[in-house]
Amino acid sequence: GLRPNMVDARDPETRRKVDIYQLYEEQCQREGVVDFGELMLRSYELLRDNDPIREHYQRRFRHILIDEFQDTNRLQYAWIKLLAGQGEAASPDTPPGAVLAVGDDDQSIYAFRGARVGNMADFVREFGVQHQIKLEQNYRSHSNILDSANALISHNAKRLGKNLRTDQGPGEPVRVHEATTDFAEAQWLVEEVRN
Repeated sequence: GLRPNMVDARDPETRRKVDIYQLYEEQCQREGVVDFGELMLRSYELLRDNDPIREHYQRRFRHILIDEFQDTNRLQYAWIKLLAGQGEAASPDTPPGAVLAVGDDDQSIYAFRGARVGNMADFVREFGVQHQIKLEQNYRSHSNILDSANALISHNAKRLGKNLRTDQGPGEPVRVHEATTDFAEAQWLVEEVRN
């Protein structure tokens, strides 16, 4: 969500990354191309910097549904706030939009590409969430699996929290298998399926 000249480069490694980012941005400009991140950033800047356009879309999209919310990044979250008319983007002429966010903070796996699971807790706080529905009933797994998952996940202090449960009964005991390689793990799994 930042242009190269907006990044605070306090160390040589960050400075080098900013230089590469600047060169990349200049190359894209010369070639007249944009990537997905640039599309998001330009959309954000347009909404942020142009009151009539932002207010038009805030009026047009009164109800916003976001699925897989745990996979949003900082820029996408800022974009949502602009569209919904939250915080600095609030307009006296347009009431804030209604936002429904669906996600599971325990299933956030895209941090490597910028996803920020903290957006979920920020959303609850910043949007003044009045109704939070936790889907805790599981219909696929047995309780031995869910109990193990609940025990492992409970160590994450920053999660919103839930307790998965099922009516499926205990099922088979959970077993842990440590393989020396990914190939050895695949072979073990094939043998388990055959058995």
